[in-house]
Amino acid sequence: MTEEQEENFCYLPFVQLLLQPTGAISPCCWAQDMVLGKVPEDSLEAIWNGEKLRSLRREFLSGNPVTCKTKMRHIGCHRFNRGPYAKNPDLSEIQVLGPRRLDVRLNGRCNLQCVMCDVWKQPNGKFDDSDFWAKGPQQIFPYLMELDVLGGEPFVQADTYRLIDEVSKVNDQCTWAFVTNGNYNFQPIRKRLEKIKLRWFMLSLDSVVPETYEKIRKGGNLKRALETIDGLAEFNEELRGSGRDFDFSVSMCVQQENWREIESFFIYCDVVNIRPWLQFAYEPSSVSLLRYSFSERMKIKEYLERLSEKYGAGSVNAILQPINDSLSEREVVHERSF
Repeated sequence: MTEEQEENFCYLPFVQLLLQPTGAISPCCWAQDMVLGKVPEDSLEAIWNGEKLRSLRREFLSGNPVTCKTKMRHIGCHRFNRGPYAKNPDLSEIQVLGPRRLDVRLNGRCNLQCVMCDVWKQPNGKFDDSDFWAKGPQQIFPYLMELDVLGGEPFVQADTYRLIDEVSKVNDQCTWAFVTNGNYNFQPIRKRLEKIKLRWFMLSLDSVVPETYEKIRKGGNLKRALETIDGLAEFNEELRGSGRDFDFSVSMCVQQENWREIESFFIYCDVVNIRPWLQFAYEPSSVSLLRYSFSERMKIKEYLERLSEKYGAGSVNAILQPINDSLSEREVVHERSF
C-alpha cells in the first residue's frame, strides 16, 4: 500500500469490533453510532461478516471512505490505529479469521456520572446472554493481538478481571489498553495488571481545577484521580526496567465548562511528564462548544490558534477542526442568503 493510499485507509473494519453495554456492536469507538448488530439477538460471528461491516470495508478498499470521512479529518483516528495487524493484513471484504482486536464496554457500571457521558446509564450483563463468554475462549480470545477495555469504569466491574483471567489462560501475547477515571485505590489493581502485557493507559481527567472537575465528573474526587496518576506513573517506571512499560496519557474532553483551561491542562501534563490528549465533546449538545454562537466560537478559534502556535501544530487540532468546520458552515449559509 502506497503512502497516499495509507493516508485514506483504516484497518479497523478488517480487524476489530466494539462491544457496547447495550449489546450493540460497532466498528470502533469513533463510529459507535454505526450499529452492525446487537447481542444476544445476533451472534458475534454473523456480525463480523455481516453486510454492514462488509460495506464499510468496501468503502476503504475503494479508496473513498464516506462513513468515517469527517472523523478521519478531525481526529486522524485512522492513523494511530496501526498495530501489529497492519504488518501483514488480510484486507478481504469477508474475513476468514475472527477479530484480532476488541474494544470492549461490557457493562455500563461506573463510579462517576460525567455530564458528557451516558455510558453510566447503560445496562449491565448483556454479554452474559450472548455467545461472547461461551465461544470466546475457543474462537476469539486465542487470536487477539490487542484488547482495549473502555468505560464505564473497567476497574469497578467484575467482568474486567474475568476477561483478564479468561484471555490470559489461552493467550499471553495479547496486549492490553485501558481507559479509566482513576477514582479508586490503585494498589490492589496493579497486582492484577502485572500478569498481562500493557500497551497503553488513558486516564480521563478533564480538568486540574477542583471546582471544574466536580462539575464535569460528578461524584469524582480530583485528589484521588491525581494520586492514581502518580501510582500509574510509578508502576510504569518499574515496568520500564524490564522493557514492559506502556504508553501513558491523560485526556481532557473539551466542552463548555473547561475549554478555557486547556493551557493549564497542558502545563500539568508537562510537569508530570505525561502526554496530554484532547477530545471534543460533540454530544450531548448541552455541553458542546458547537452550541455557542458564531461570535463565541470565533473567540474559541482565536484562543486555540494561539495555543497551537505556543504548543505546536496539531496540539489542539482535535478541537480546532470541529470549530473551524462549524464556522465554515455558517459562512456558506451566510453567502447563500444574498
